[in-house]
Amino acid sequence: MASMASAIIYRELVWIRRFLADYIVSWLLSLIYPLGVVVVPSALSGSTTVVERFSALYGIEMGLGDVYTIVIILTGMINVVSVIMYDIIGTLFTEFKLMDVGPMILEASSIARYAILNAILRPLIMALFSTTYLAPLLLFISGYKGLLEFLIIELALILSAVALGLYASIFATLLIFFTSTSRPWTIVSVLTSAILAGTGIYIPTELVPLVLRLIAFTTPVPQTCRALFAIAFKGFSQVLVAFGSVLAFSIVLYLGVSGALLKYAEFKVRKGWK
Repeated sequence: MASMASAIIYRELVWIRRFLADYIVSWLLSLIYPLGVVVVPSALSGSTTVVERFSALYGIEMGLGDVYTIVIILTGMINVVSVIMYDIIGTLFTEFKLMDVGPMILEASSIARYAILNAILRPLIMALFSTTYLAPLLLFISGYKGLLEFLIIELALILSAVALGLYASIFATLLIFFTSTSRPWTIVSVLTSAILAGTGIYIPTELVPLVLRLIAFTTPVPQTCRALFAIAFKGFSQVLVAFGSVLAFSIVLYLGVSGALLKYAEFKVRKGWK
C-alpha cells in the first residue's frame, strides 16, 4: 500500500511539474467567470445594479467586495469538478484500455486497491494545485482575513475533491470494464456540465431542469457550494454541519459502490488474464 501510494504521489507531482503551464492557464481561464458575471455587467449597467441582483439572488445584503468574493470562490468549485472528473476518468481509462496496465497491477497488488488509492490521493494534490490562485485573489479583496478564508475554503474543496474522485472512479469502472466505449471524454463532458449546471453555479437552480438537479445531487457539489457561501458570509454552524454529514455519507457510499464494482471487475480481469 505504502509503495503504491508513493508511486501515485510521485507520478502526480512529476505531471504537475511537467504541465505547470496548463495549471497556470486554467487559473487565468478561471477569471473569465467573474469577468462575465460581475465585471462586464458592472461596466454596462453599474456596480450598484449588479450588487442588488446578487443580493436578491442570495437573499442577503452584499457589498461589491462580497460579490467578488463569492464569485471567485465558486470558480474554485468549477475548477475542482472539471479537473477531477476529467482526470480521474481519463487517466484510468487510458491506463486500463489503451496501456493495458491491469496485468502489471495484479502482479503487485490489486486493481481495486490501486483505483481507490488513485481516486483518493490524486484529488488531494490536484485540488490544491488547481485552486492555488484563490489565495492571492482573496488576499487582495479581504486583506489578511482573506488568507484565513482561503485555508478554510481550501479544506472544503479538498475534501469535496476526494469525494468526487471516488464518484468519478465509479463511472471510470463502468466505462472501462462494463462498456465498449472508445470515447469516454464525451460522457465526461456531459456529466461535468450537468453537475455544474444542476448545482446552480451558472444560473439559479430555479431555472435548471429537474434532471440536471438530480444529477448534481448525486454528488456533494451542491452542499459544498452552500458551505462555501456560508464561509464567505461567516454563517458557519448549521450549513457546515450539514456539509460534513453529506460529505461523510458520500465518501462512505462511493467507497462501497466503487469497491464492489472494482472487485467484480478485478475478478473478470483475473479470469480473462489466466
